[in-house]
Parts: sequence; structure tokens; C-alpha cells
Amino acid sequence: MKLSRLLLTAVISTLFVSCGAKWTTDYDAAVKAAQKKNRDIFLVFTGDDWTDNSIPFKENILNKKEFLSRYSKDYVFLNIDFSQGEFAKTKVADDASDAEKKAAEKIAAEYRRKEVLGRNYSVKVWPAVYLCSAEGYVLEQVIFDADKDTACTVEEYCEKVEAQRSKSAELKVLVEAVRSAKGVEKAKAIDELVKASNPRFSDLYRDLIFEFPVLDAENETGRLGFYELAGAYYISYDATTKNEDPAKPFLDVIETGHLVPDQVQEAYYMAAYSLINGEKFDSALVTEYLEKAYTTNPAGPNAMKILQNLQQMKRFAELEKIQAESDGE
Repeated sequence: MKLSRLLLTAVISTLFVSCGAKWTTDYDAAVKAAQKKNRDIFLVFTGDDWTDNSIPFKENILNKKEFLSRYSKDYVFLNIDFSQGEFAKTKVADDASDAEKKAAEKIAAEYRRKEVLGRNYSVKVWPAVYLCSAEGYVLEQVIFDADKDTACTVEEYCEKVEAQRSKSAELKVLVEAVRSAKGVEKAKAIDELVKASNPRFSDLYRDLIFEFPVLDAENETGRLGFYELAGAYYISYDATTKNEDPAKPFLDVIETGHLVPDQVQEAYYMAAYSLINGEKFDSALVTEYLEKAYTTNPAGPNAMKILQNLQQMKRFAELEKIQAESDGE
């Protein structure tokens, strides 16, 4: 009876910490809550069952009452945990029941979503901590120090967080400008935000990148071509995943007439590059796009690199021709 009470107490304590912490594991729910409550997001990526530091970091810092009470009015707490145990549940036997297969697919879909988030936030270390806007844009990263952050006091870690918060003030102003502006003024605000942000997190601005051409269709900012070309990268990537032509988005954006010579050169080069790395390799098309890339702007900053690639491609095409003739004999 005494042992049962101890176990019950342990379970209740665990639940209390979990509930009191107010951590969510649902990214979309965190964004929605942050926007509703006008808060930022304190985002942490962890690997609880395979990294040495994730659980100690949570126990010593993140789940402590002092930490949570200090930041609960400013942040929605979001934890994305990459669990090997969870991933193992995506694999079921061939003779598994429909319910088991459905449950496994649900977990697999959730894990794929986490992998996308990991790429978007350029996660390189575990744990990884980010101070984000309500939209999920990175305001600052709190770089994890394995030697210090699992052994420091809550107050010491809060000092580290505060140092990064102070650096994020300018970016927060730019995010707010995007929220409040409309039309061309919003396009200008988007441009300022994108230029001020770390390029590592550019994928987080995908929606804004596609919105920009709608807001500034007349190119009043002079930046329409930049955003159309940026959008072409995303469309090309999506085309690759669907086994569609990855070069077409780059060729289409050239036809808009909004690109400056350097951007036209980049678009032709990327059209060639996308075919080299795609399923349908066509040496003649790759050569054609590389030639157009070079001749578009022979004095451009990347012209020599493109010319070298073009020469290599021509040599490859010659070898390909010789091989074909040899096979035909």
C-alpha cells in the first residue's frame, strides 16, 4: 500500500510538471496560441531518447518553475522532440491490423512534419533553442553549450536568454511592420525583414516570398524579380518531389521580364543545375541552358564558373556521343 502511494505520488508529480510547464508539442497549435495571446514562441528541438543533453537540459532548466514563471507571459513554449522510440513505431509487420497500420502512418506523417521543421530551422545541434515571433520567424537563436547549459543555474541560463532577446529587438520591429502594413507598403516591409534575417532561416519566409509579387505586381519596389526568382526555387523543388520538370519554374520566371541580367543568368544556371540533379538528365538541354546563362551576362560575377561548367558539360557530351557510337557498332 505504501509503495502504491509512492508510485501514485510520482505519477501525479510528473503530470504536474508536465501540465505546469505548459509546453506544447504541436507546432501549428503553438503558432495559433502565440498569435491569439500576442506572444512570441520559445522553441526547443530535442532528442530525449538518443542525445545526452536533452533530458538534463529540460530537468535542470526548462521545466523549472523559476524559468517557466519568468517567461510564461512572453512566450508560448514549444518542444519538438525527435524520438527514436517514436520513429520505431512507424514500422509495422506486413500482417499488422488496419488499425495498427493507420496508427503507424499517423506517427510517420507527424515525423515527416518534424523533419521539415528541422530543415526549416536549420537544426545542427541538440538541443536547439530559438526565440521566434508568433509567426515562427527566428528572432534569435540561443546557442546551446553542452558544457555549461546542462549544469548552470536557471538564473544563469535566463541571463543568456536575455542577452539574445536584446539582440532581437530590431527584427521584432520589422516583423510587426509586416503584420500591420498593406499593399506595396507590406511588400517593402517584407523586403526589409528578409534582408535583415539570417539566410539560414529563409525557408520560414516562403509564404511571404510568394505574397510579395501579389503585393507589388507593378514592381514599385524594384525587387519583384528577386522574389519571383526566389519563388522559382521553391516551385522547382516541389516539381522535383512530384517527378515534374524542375527547370520549368526558372524558365518561366525569365519570361516575366522582371529579372535583371544577373538574375536571368542565375535562372538559366539553376535550370541547368536542376536537370543535372534531377531524374531526367538531358545533356543537350543542360548545355543549352548553360550557354544561355553565360551569354546572358559574360561579365557577370558568376560567368567564369558557368563557363567552366559549360566546358565540362561539352566534354561530357562528346564522351557520351563516343560511347553511343561504340555501343552501336
